[in-house]
Amino acid sequence: MVAWIGGRKVALEDAIQQASKLLASSRCPVFSVDSDVHGCRSVIALAERVGASYDHANGRDLVDEIALHTNTGGFFTTATEARRRADLIIIVGDIPQLHHDLLLGIASSKPDLSQGHKRRWFHMAGAGFEATDKLARKLKAVLLEAEGLPLGVALGVLRAELAGRQSSTTVSNSEALRDALAKAHFPVFIFSRTGDPGGLAMLQGLLTDLNKSRRATALFLPFDDDAWGMVLASVWMTGLPPRTGFSTGLPVYDPWLCDVERMIASGEADLHLWVSERDGEKPARASKLPTIVMGRTERPIAGSAVTFGIGRAGVDHDGVVYSSRTSAFRAVTASTSSNLPRVADLVAQLASGLPGGEVLPC
Repeated sequence: MVAWIGGRKVALEDAIQQASKLLASSRCPVFSVDSDVHGCRSVIALAERVGASYDHANGRDLVDEIALHTNTGGFFTTATEARRRADLIIIVGDIPQLHHDLLLGIASSKPDLSQGHKRRWFHMAGAGFEATDKLARKLKAVLLEAEGLPLGVALGVLRAELAGRQSSTTVSNSEALRDALAKAHFPVFIFSRTGDPGGLAMLQGLLTDLNKSRRATALFLPFDDDAWGMVLASVWMTGLPPRTGFSTGLPVYDPWLCDVERMIASGEADLHLWVSERDGEKPARASKLPTIVMGRTERPIAGSAVTFGIGRAGVDHDGVVYSSRTSAFRAVTASTSSNLPRVADLVAQLASGLPGGEVLPC
């Protein structure tokens, strides 16, 4: 067990006691978490106990994707259904490298809804998406591009053209896409990031137009499976995604008010609990805010009040993580079991050290 108070190595029990005291005395704590499902659940439960606001450790990257689901909604399918059914696939924008094998796997299968079991590919391109451009060439995807326009604007032009409206510019090969859509039984737009929230909303608007006369849907591939797992855990526990706070005693979702980075920078927060199971990650030292760190480290984090070395799900201990390949959670088994503590176990001990000593709900 590895723990430090300041720069001094101490017994785990002493570090837990000190961290519990800091939490108990805090009036506006904020939590940043990047863990498996068990770790995320425990941190959210602790946030409710102490009235904290919480976000994913890389919450800035999640804002647009969460806004699509909370503000706009849309048409969505799973990777399994796309692999089995889709006879026309349109890749939209940049797809992270971690999903390229998934798309290549889809390309190696045959859809059961098309004549001849054939599948066509298109790629709605955007500037600076070299990795996805290479993937699109492997898939022999037809390029859709409005030269010089951001992807979100280009999607608007494509939407207008498919609806038969005039626009001041054009998208290359849009007529080919129109013909393919007319023949397709199950078209799927695959996206991860479009570069702006307006682009995500425009894509769903295009799908709304298509579904007035035919079936069309989208496959969302998160930029980070672990981060999206935290979103889903938050939703089933509170009904709300990250950037939720318990300052009133009830969960309140507000992507500005509960932006942990903003709260720290503005001086609103008086304590920061930062949790990450990723190797090499550590909290930004943008302020002198007292910080409790749970990370993959063998030495104290500079400036932290208390530091805990933790294990990682799937490496040091078993866990549960989200998989975009199946659009579901999956169990992971420890590859090299160690004595490093689980986040959920540490958080449970922190909670037991708070006034009242109540056990966190399972």
